[in-house]
Amino acid sequence: MPLRRCVGCGRSAPKIELMRIAIARDGGVSRPRAVCDRDYRLPGRGAYLCKDEQRELPASECLERAIKRGGIPRALRSAVSLDPKLVESVSP
Repeated sequence: MPLRRCVGCGRSAPKIELMRIAIARDGGVSRPRAVCDRDYRLPGRGAYLCKDEQRELPASECLERAIKRGGIPRALRSAVSLDPKLVESVSP
């Protein structure tokens, strides 16, 4: 099984242990939005983050680090805005 690298902490892990972030393109929105792709089915590139063990969201530490370093837009190769649900998961 191929390993994927978390864009937050840099850990390599099987895809099943990571949460995929992909681009959801809405027709009227000027900037594409990065959202959780829980089913691994959205087309295009993906950015991977470690999963939180208790919730079906990315681990807050990895997501926070990826946001600070710009890892998500870099991995997706696109300027994106983050889904508000992702940002809320980092907030205490």
